[in-house]
Amino acid sequence: MTRRETGAVEYASRRRVSAGRIAAALVVLAAAGAISALALGWLEGAPASAPKLAEVVVPMPPKPAPSKPVTAAIPPPQPAPAPDAAPVPSVAALPPPPAPPRPDRSTAQPLLPAPDPALVETGPMGKLPIIGRDGRQPWIAYGRPFDRADKRPRVAIVITGLGPSGDATQAAIDLPGAVTLAFNPYAKRLGEWVDRARAAGHEVLLSLPMEPVDYPRQDPGPYTLLTSLTPDENVERLDWVMSRVSGYVGLTTMMGSRFVASETNFAPVMAEFKKRGLMFVDGRESAQSVAGPLAQRLGVPCVLADDMIDADTTRDAIDRELHALEQDAQRNGAALGVGFAYPLSIERVALWAKGLGEQEMVLAPASALAPLPGTPPKAEKSVQKGAAK
Repeated sequence: MTRRETGAVEYASRRRVSAGRIAAALVVLAAAGAISALALGWLEGAPASAPKLAEVVVPMPPKPAPSKPVTAAIPPPQPAPAPDAAPVPSVAALPPPPAPPRPDRSTAQPLLPAPDPALVETGPMGKLPIIGRDGRQPWIAYGRPFDRADKRPRVAIVITGLGPSGDATQAAIDLPGAVTLAFNPYAKRLGEWVDRARAAGHEVLLSLPMEPVDYPRQDPGPYTLLTSLTPDENVERLDWVMSRVSGYVGLTTMMGSRFVASETNFAPVMAEFKKRGLMFVDGRESAQSVAGPLAQRLGVPCVLADDMIDADTTRDAIDRELHALEQDAQRNGAALGVGFAYPLSIERVALWAKGLGEQEMVLAPASALAPLPGTPPKAEKSVQKGAAK
C-alpha cells in the first residue's frame, strides 16, 4: 500500500471516529438542553404548575370540618309565593285555640265617659240630669251593663261615704267593678273620684243628705233635706246635690231616718227622681221608710237594701251579714247590702267577692236589681220583697 493510500485510510478512519464522537457529543448536548429546559420551566412555573402536579400525582386529603360551625347553613332561596296564594306554613298547623271562658262580669269594664250631652241641662245650680229626647234615662245610660238573662241569684253591694277619705275611696275603687259606689256630695275632688270609679267599671250613686230622727245632734250638712222646709226648698237643695257631678245612676240615703218616713216631704223629691230619669236606693235607715210604696206609685226605679253589712264593725259580724245576704238572694232571687267606707268593710267585701262564683251567684250592680221601664214590678223579686217589709 502506498503512502497515499495509507494516508487515505488513516484519514477515513479518523473521520469515522470524529463523526461518532460528534454524534455522541450532540446526543449529550441535546440531553443537557432538555434537562436545562425542564429545570428552567420548573423554576419559572412552579407556583402555577405545582397544584396540577399535586392533583395528578398526589391528591391532597380534604380539610377536616371545624368542631363548631362558624355560621349556620344558608338554605337555598325559595321562590316567592304568588300574591294571592296562601303562605305555606313551615311547621304543622296548630290546633284551634280553646273557646274563651265565660266572661267574669265582676271585673273592671270602663264605663262610657260622662256626661252625655243629650242627658244634661244647665240650671241655676249647674248641670242637672234629664231624660233625653229619645227617651233614654240616665239611670240606664250611666249604669254598669249587666246580662239580665243570667238566671243566677244576684247579689249587689253598695259602699257609701266615699270621697272624704282618699285612701278608703281608692280601696273601694279597687273592688270588683260590679260593686256600686256612693259618694258624699260634699267631698273635695268629687268629679275626679267619680271619673276614676267609672273608669274602673263601677256605677255611681250620690248620697242625698236627709234629716235623721236626732237632727240636729246628727247633722248631714248644710244642704240636708228637712221636714221643716217647703217642697220647693227641698227640691232646691236636691238640685245643688245633683249639680255637683255627672255620670251617676241615682241617689241613696245619707242618714234620713226621719225624712224617708214622711210621705208628705218625700213625695216631691221622689217626683224629681222620676222627672230626671234617676233611680233611688233606700239604705233602710228606717223601718218606717215609705220609699218602696212611693216609688212604685210614681214609677221610680227603686231598690231597697236587705241589710247593712257593717252595723257591727267586727270581722266576724261583717262576714255573717255577707253570708246572710247570700241566703236572701237564694230565697228571693236578688239581695242588696249596704256598707260604709270602713277599711275593714272594704277588706271583707273584697275577700267575700272572690268566692261568690263558687256559690253559683253573680255580683250585680244596684241598677240590675231595679225593674226596667215597662217591666212588671213583680218580675223583680227584690223590689217586691223590700216593699212588703
